[in-house]
Amino acid sequence: MKKVLYIGWIGYKNLGDELMFDLFKEQFSTLGDDYTLDSANIEPKYLKNVALQEYDLIVLGGGSILGGKGHFIHPYIISYLYECISLNKKVMIWGSGIDWVPKPLIEHLENNILIPFSVSDDLKQKIAVVFEKSVWSGVRGPLTLKILEQYGVQNCHISGDPGFLLNLDQRANKHPMKMALDSAEPNKKVVGVNWGTSFNNIYGGDEQKVEEQLADALNQLIEKGYHIYLYTVWGTDLPAIERLHSKLVDSTKVTLDRTLYDHNELLALMQDFMFTINFKLHANYLSLAANVPFIALGYRSKMFDFVKSVNLEDFIISTDESNISEQILSMESEILSRQSEIKAKMDSSLNLYRDRLKEPFKHGLYI
Repeated sequence: MKKVLYIGWIGYKNLGDELMFDLFKEQFSTLGDDYTLDSANIEPKYLKNVALQEYDLIVLGGGSILGGKGHFIHPYIISYLYECISLNKKVMIWGSGIDWVPKPLIEHLENNILIPFSVSDDLKQKIAVVFEKSVWSGVRGPLTLKILEQYGVQNCHISGDPGFLLNLDQRANKHPMKMALDSAEPNKKVVGVNWGTSFNNIYGGDEQKVEEQLADALNQLIEKGYHIYLYTVWGTDLPAIERLHSKLVDSTKVTLDRTLYDHNELLALMQDFMFTINFKLHANYLSLAANVPFIALGYRSKMFDFVKSVNLEDFIISTDESNISEQILSMESEILSRQSEIKAKMDSSLNLYRDRLKEPFKHGLYI
């Protein structure tokens, strides 16, 4: 019996993080009864209680867990994986990413300009060993990969985020809320809008300003004949989306859905949206899986990592921009005129990254 430990940001009822573990479990289930799976939250207070000697493979799961606030690379994550390798345990990195890269440094990475690192020789050596010895290492997007390459990492590739494994074909039933809307307003153009909070930890540092501009754009879309469908992916986001709802002038043209759905339900809900506007990262992956064009609100570097991975950089708006409302309306026109091209890019990306993310399961997770 082979024992596997999955590590991630789990247990906080955040759709994106729970979704990635669910998708891992779906793939893991194809391996049969010779494998067992446990999970652990990535925070040190939980990891310190894990008996590593019990496991054959440790998987660093999806999410911004390679690097984040305060560190391009989290020292304790690298040290933990290094310890696993020192104990002769196999390590796999499956769709992990880096976030919180300061906005000016994104352009540096795009142009292959070295960015400043403050890292000890000991950590550099551990990073090199972790990636060299990993049985499989795939990261979320090209920005994450460029940072790792500047640390000297070679044994790594872009696997895409686990969200690429979302599959609409398996979840084809229409959502009851959407069916009710269709019945009440047949032939209406519907825009799905995800809004929430990151407690002002966004580019520009002003969620209220972004919210005001988003509300302005949505009111103009309503005037153009759209129905606005507001939804959320995390309970903490509810006050923010309720506040946005209060700023929309024609409540008859707005649906505020306070229900916290799982990813299957949200996929069903999205099927007939014309396009979506999304604050949270995995709302964009859901839109992608539903083959619905999106406008991503680029509040941190992980959003830019995402759009670059799918070659849709024309459809992200940084939250530090001064003309968010105007850009949304411009992108709406672009989506309508380039719909076939956009959907073809989305399909191509889904097929590419689904194959990559499934690769380690074809080989028994290399254990």
